[in-house]
Amino acid sequence: MFVPAVLILIVVGYFGISWITYRLSHSITDDAFVEAHIVNIAAQSVSGHLVRVSVEENDRVELGQVLAEIDPVPYRDQVNIARSKVDTAQAELRRQEAGLARLRLEVPIQVEIARRTLAAAHADQARARDALKLTEDEVEKGIEEAEAGLEAANADLVLAQHEYTRFTNLQKEEAVPLRRAQEVTQARDAAEARRRLAAAKVARAQADRTRIEVAKRTLETAEKTTQKADKGVDLAETGYAQIREVELLTAVKKEDVEDARRALAAAEDNLGFTQIRAPFPGVVVKSYRHLGDFVSAGVAVLSMYNPDLLYVEANLEETRLPGVAPGNPVELRIDAFAEPFRGRVVWINKSTGAQFALMPRNVVSGEFTKVVQRVPVRIWIEKDDRWEQLRAGLSVAATITHGSGDPAWAEQAAREMAELETRYNQAALASRAASALGGQRLP
Repeated sequence: MFVPAVLILIVVGYFGISWITYRLSHSITDDAFVEAHIVNIAAQSVSGHLVRVSVEENDRVELGQVLAEIDPVPYRDQVNIARSKVDTAQAELRRQEAGLARLRLEVPIQVEIARRTLAAAHADQARARDALKLTEDEVEKGIEEAEAGLEAANADLVLAQHEYTRFTNLQKEEAVPLRRAQEVTQARDAAEARRRLAAAKVARAQADRTRIEVAKRTLETAEKTTQKADKGVDLAETGYAQIREVELLTAVKKEDVEDARRALAAAEDNLGFTQIRAPFPGVVVKSYRHLGDFVSAGVAVLSMYNPDLLYVEANLEETRLPGVAPGNPVELRIDAFAEPFRGRVVWINKSTGAQFALMPRNVVSGEFTKVVQRVPVRIWIEKDDRWEQLRAGLSVAATITHGSGDPAWAEQAAREMAELETRYNQAALASRAASALGGQRLP
């Protein structure tokens, strides 16, 4: 009896020591799950009845594939209205541009005509001024000549009168012949006639002063014409201000066209958003709406995830963190599989899960019970031929081997996962842009 008991104690001790050693060199938790980026796919900025649902749960979809469609009729009507507004705005712009082109052609011609008219008016005014001066000179000179002739005629008449008187008296005394007296009388009469003629010339020369008044009125008319022509130039040059005004109105019409185009683009975007498309290649895991349901903007229609982004998140007790480091190997036992998966620690979160609990801890009320906290640990899953059978949300029993880890590998793995997430985000953005154009820009 002694020997079997000793053998039993040895076996129990061996396995007990092995178990204790294993537990001390490993961190084990059942609080672990297969995680994925599950995305809720919703209608973007549009609402309406579902008129088509083209996928079901568990279907694989490709990037940009139409998953469902909201009734597009009201949004197509909005596109037609917006397009007609663009056409109207463009027609108004063309009319405004045609008016501007006409003004740009007409105004310089009008200004040039007005300036030439002003130049001609200045020339006419100068000629009228010269004509006035010439007329004044001619009239004054004629008056002076006529008055000089009148003075000469008066002098001749006075001399003739003296001769007539002297010879008349001498003839009465018969001191001179009768013929001589007649000649003196004739000379006096001729002198009288020349005086009357000279007086008439003076009167006619003075009458020519009316020519000066006519010339003055002509000059005044030319001056008024020049003033009118000068104002005509100013009026014609206001056409440039009109051109500037029409240019500003044309710029406003261009903005109206751009606004109408933006409204059309927004309407076309909304029409494109009636087709709910896959933002990335993945698997549909949940459908929330069915054909005929009313869908509001932002309300999830279905959920899907990218199977390439599967990983395990283990919530490890804070007391089991010593010895756990990025890069350490992990054994992942999943109930749905007979054989475990292999993995490695990517990173250990900088915060516990309790920090994000819906009910925050209140440790100042005077009642406090210490609870071991759990820290999320992300674990990379090694891919094998069973990868396609993995499902998000599966329970996992994770066993992490203690060690110094492999920081270089962990950094590279975290970078690769981040790049994979980045590609997913870029694909989602590209899909939304393509959806806005009805799928015209899909890569």
